Amino acid sequence: MTAVIRQGCYEGLHRNGVIEYRGVPFALPPLGERRFKAPLPLPDSDDTFRADQFPLASLQMNNPIMGVNESSQDCLYLNIWRPEGEGPFPVMVWFHGGGYLSGSISQVLYNGAELARSQQVIVVNAAYRLGALGFGDFSKIAPELGAVTNAGLRDQVAALEWVAENIAAFAGDPAAVTIFGESAGGFSVCSLLACPAAKDLFHGAIVQSGAADFALCTEEASKVAQALVDALPGEGSAAERLLNSSDRDWIKAQNASVKVLVKRGLRDTTPQFAMNFLPVVDDDLLPELPIDAIARGAASDKRLLAGVCADEYHFFQYGGVLAGKTTMDALREIDEDELLRRFERGLPAHGGEAYQYYRETVTPDERRCELDRLSAMESDRLFRVPTLRLLDAQSVHNDACWGFQFTWPSAPFGVPLGACHVVDIPFVFGVTDTPAGLYFTGGGGQARALSVEVQNVWGGFARGESPEWQPWGEQRQARQFGPGEPLVGLLDEAGEMLWRDIIPEPADH
Repeated sequence: MTAVIRQGCYEGLHRNGVIEYRGVPFALPPLGERRFKAPLPLPDSDDTFRADQFPLASLQMNNPIMGVNESSQDCLYLNIWRPEGEGPFPVMVWFHGGGYLSGSISQVLYNGAELARSQQVIVVNAAYRLGALGFGDFSKIAPELGAVTNAGLRDQVAALEWVAENIAAFAGDPAAVTIFGESAGGFSVCSLLACPAAKDLFHGAIVQSGAADFALCTEEASKVAQALVDALPGEGSAAERLLNSSDRDWIKAQNASVKVLVKRGLRDTTPQFAMNFLPVVDDDLLPELPIDAIARGAASDKRLLAGVCADEYHFFQYGGVLAGKTTMDALREIDEDELLRRFERGLPAHGGEAYQYYRETVTPDERRCELDRLSAMESDRLFRVPTLRLLDAQSVHNDACWGFQFTWPSAPFGVPLGACHVVDIPFVFGVTDTPAGLYFTGGGGQARALSVEVQNVWGGFARGESPEWQPWGEQRQARQFGPGEPLVGLLDEAGEMLWRDIIPEPADH
């Protein structure tokens, strides 16, 4: 089937009740003089394109595990899955995760065919510039470049503008657009909730393991950008070195600069380690910290579904065991003094009281070790508490606001990770029995049944339906997907007290 739009005619692939369009461009390639600029619209065209090749990922280190064996600065593309039939179908626009440094819209975990088929929705996977190309702020250290801030976030807005203009040609309903994403994709969704330029481009949002406080002030962003420039080879001004660097040099310097310590969410209480190419509060595209804007009512017209995985940080805490870089026995040798030091590092001035709380509330799994306590704290610091703040802030302005938590246990290659980061994705996309899905879920009938349940909720939300559990504002209860009680609070009373001063409620809440 051919979709005819202003920018050309795109021929899709028919596969089991779904028409798939791979590698549809939504903006001019950000190359040459456009490298540091906002994305520009494509020109009109009468040409016909065979949309049968997945595009290259945005420039990053190769990562075969994620299916990224090649990447490019030419990266502003969409993958689209639509059901057969006339429509119009609701639209779900996905922003992938990867810490703003990695990932691809073509990863098998994000294949939208089953979600599109089962829910009769159109799934659009939208790429964006990553790392320093997407989130480096060079405005102060290289003003002669005329570089924009938040290029990656501007890419996301441009993708939504493309959807608004063109999705009807793919049988989509531009008046029923839901954005969704996980991890950095979830952070992106939160930023878009607070972004004035995106306000009229979508109608609902699903945030998976995301937060509305992953943003930097311009001073912190300039510090990261300067570290990148310092790590680039060659001589001359910052602008000259940025313009003349090869892709290889760029990635190498980017890896060096991610070690800079910054303040996440404009707070001294939550330092950010090893993930510091983030959206910037720039008084332009993103005028204020997203959580503050949301608390003020910036997204009051948006429906929201937001949640976490119960054991988010196990994915990172024990990832070294999976990668063969350490062993569980070696991790068991970490003593109490070192554990306390790590608590203090993550929560300056609050490490001791946090350590005491997690000693009392977390019983380490005998298959793992005492680091379960640190992992629980980091899960709360990075994901759970910010998600609570998001749900609380949004539910004040819109009753159509629901929370969730995934509890399905993951054990890739026999390493028990609990309901870790990423475990939700195979259920959302209906890929639990694919190799990538098996890695996280183990596959099988129960996983398939839970996937059907999750897809029905996500698809129903995109259709404007309300989930069957109570809205967040009633009792602050989250729906659990997996083992455990159907509804739970995300923190106990003591936990609420602990985090009250570390990650405060936004002022306008």
